[in-house]
Amino acid sequence: MTTLHLKDWRHRWSWVQRRWFMVPARGTNAALLTDWLLTMSLCVGLASILPVSIAVWALAALFSVAGYVWLALAITQAGPPAASPHLTAWDAALLSFAVSFGVQTAGYLGAFSP
Repeated sequence: MTTLHLKDWRHRWSWVQRRWFMVPARGTNAALLTDWLLTMSLCVGLASILPVSIAVWALAALFSVAGYVWLALAITQAGPPAASPHLTAWDAALLSFAVSFGVQTAGYLGAFSP
């Protein structure tokens, strides 16, 4: 039976390696989230100049289009969607589609009607 030695040097080294690899991922996550938020704010800005009656549906459509753009970016430039320690364009595409579906659901439920 294997025992766990807390003073084992391999255990400490793996913790140091994990800590060292996670620091650059924070910057990558922040950069991707910043780009995604800028994309979403552009969609909101474009939808805000439309009449109120179609603004919600146009906003949902713009979020969906942004999701497809992020998906195209992920397919052409990003690596595989799994086993990445930080956020990728795949995650941004999923976030865009989730926001689009959320806006559509809220629109159907009448959350934006006066």
